[in-house]
Amino acid sequence: MGPITPTAVIDLVTVVFVLATMFSMGLALTTAEVLEAIGRRRLMAKSLLVNLILVPLLAFAFVLAVPMETGHVIGLLLIAMAPGAPFGPKLAEISKSDVAFASGLMAVLGVVSVATIPITVALLMPGDVAADPLGIARIVVVTQLVPLIGGLGVRARYQPVATRLHPPIQRLSTYLLVLLVVLLTVLYAGEMRQLVGTGTLFISVVVVVGSLLLGYALGGPEKSTREVLATTTAARNVAIALLIATTSFRDPGVLTITVAFGLVSLVVSGPVASLWGRPDEA
Repeated sequence: MGPITPTAVIDLVTVVFVLATMFSMGLALTTAEVLEAIGRRRLMAKSLLVNLILVPLLAFAFVLAVPMETGHVIGLLLIAMAPGAPFGPKLAEISKSDVAFASGLMAVLGVVSVATIPITVALLMPGDVAADPLGIARIVVVTQLVPLIGGLGVRARYQPVATRLHPPIQRLSTYLLVLLVVLLTVLYAGEMRQLVGTGTLFISVVVVVGSLLLGYALGGPEKSTREVLATTTAARNVAIALLIATTSFRDPGVLTITVAFGLVSLVVSGPVASLWGRPDEA
């Protein structure tokens, strides 16, 4: 048995983080929430449009317009292709918006992205980037779809068990995310510092803000659903993007921009949700 390397530790932590995140997501969802979200067909269609097509195309437009390192290009596109952040319902709760729709939308995005992520990778990744869409599809199925459906099944059949399991699994997911960010920051500190002068961080901010505005514009006539779609669209699924980055692309720049984009999306969507959740002054 060879020595344990920092890269191997990051790979292991990432896999467990994604499994815990998706299982926790399933444990928190009810069948009624999923069916209600699907039943709002017009709103769901626009939600899928903005999350699965418009945001990746927005990132792709910047890739075409602005010269960037190959690793940064891959990372930016990868996280733009990964919808359905598991903390979408928490943002809806903070903004006092439609939590039920946010929960249902999160589940739908988690399922459909199993197909859309590999397809988008095949269509939008630059031709000189060696990507394996089928391999990525297997990764997403095993680490995202299976635990999500497993959590949904436990919630549907054994609700008391799901209620007890969800808090510790959610805490584990949170702790692993913090650990992963720390490990990546320490291991790739040099690459993180180099981002400052490249303009890539600014592009990440523009893409996140653009995603927020697109979601708000397509969120329908109700303020509560506009806010949900805005914050859900801006907050991409860092978990699955990191997993694909660590298993399919070894360029440190891919991990660096993925982590940076994830932090930017939290810095933007979190305060916006808090601002919307403030009570109106009399």
